[in-house]
Amino acid sequence: MAALTVAHSPSGDYQPAYNDNIYVVTDASGYATTNSNYRFIADVKSSGGTLLTRLKFPIHYGSSTNGVVNISRVLEDYVTHDWLFEDAAASGCTNSFYQYKVDFGYEYSTGATSPILQTTGVTSASGYVWNGYLNPIDWLSYAEDNFLMESGSTAQFLTNNNAKRIHIDQKDWLYLLHDGTVDHLSVSFSGGSSVNIDTPTTKVVRVAIGSNIPGGIPSGTTSYTITPEDSGNNAIGSTYTITIDNRCSKYDNTDLFFLNRLGGVESFRFDMIRRDNYDILRKSFKSNPYELSGTNYTYSSQSHSKSDYFTQANERITLNSNNITEAESEWLKELVMSPRVWMYDGTLKAVNITSSAYEVRKAVNDKVFNLTLEIETSFPDKSQRL
Repeated sequence: MAALTVAHSPSGDYQPAYNDNIYVVTDASGYATTNSNYRFIADVKSSGGTLLTRLKFPIHYGSSTNGVVNISRVLEDYVTHDWLFEDAAASGCTNSFYQYKVDFGYEYSTGATSPILQTTGVTSASGYVWNGYLNPIDWLSYAEDNFLMESGSTAQFLTNNNAKRIHIDQKDWLYLLHDGTVDHLSVSFSGGSSVNIDTPTTKVVRVAIGSNIPGGIPSGTTSYTITPEDSGNNAIGSTYTITIDNRCSKYDNTDLFFLNRLGGVESFRFDMIRRDNYDILRKSFKSNPYELSGTNYTYSSQSHSKSDYFTQANERITLNSNNITEAESEWLKELVMSPRVWMYDGTLKAVNITSSAYEVRKAVNDKVFNLTLEIETSFPDKSQRL
């Protein structure tokens, strides 16, 4: 029997699901070089032992003992996202993380045409993934401690916007990844009042922190801080600051909610000029306008010689924000790239971003700047088929 060892595994127990999740397995027993048709086996399983898929991979080119396997494409199928517009409390996000196990084995034959022999479960590894993705440069220096809130940590919330300004009537959320030690969020308002928001022990948690914050935002508040704490009121993550945006606008508000790169849903308000346009697609056929009435076969000025049998309108909306900062401009690239976006303008609707280019704005180039965004509603409008 070959002796397998896991020579390399992902850094830490918690990984973003959409980045590489690579294992290097070593067979130093000689089976790989003395037998034919040798391949490693990786059985990717749920934490309860249910087989998700079996992957087979050869000795890596340039090596005589090592095999390399990336299981991220398997695991990403088992995470989605968690969000509810009506949220007014802290909630566990069971769809945003997944616990897995991977059992390693091997197969070979004693001759080129001999039957394949398999041995499974020789060694194993396990871990968690959550529904995040780090850009390729940040991924090179990934450290679990930057995201996992645990005793003594200074981990961030699951957002790349280090501080935020929102309107007093704007809903918003913060998400966090923890090992069960975050007991509550301590919220301190600028007027001197405070509140604790209890958090579930689920690995990923979302908390309503905008106008939907439990108990509401006290009148006169200009800013507030949010600190994750354990049951002994010790900080176990970075403090997050929210500033109330009191800028006025004569235009109606449109709020976009989007899945950010780290798996949380955030909001951003567009409160300047909005334009709604419709791209209309028609398909027609030529019809006979003549009608037989008794022995009279004729047409009238009300007859149609051309009929539309298919009409579809795609709503295309141009949104404009108020002035934004450099930090907001950098963060809002995630909105433009997000695979899940919703719009609220009195009705919550699924939308898709159609803007195909984005410039991260800098004050050195432009003294004042905002965000203009093109979106379309996900469901086209159609008329009757006659």
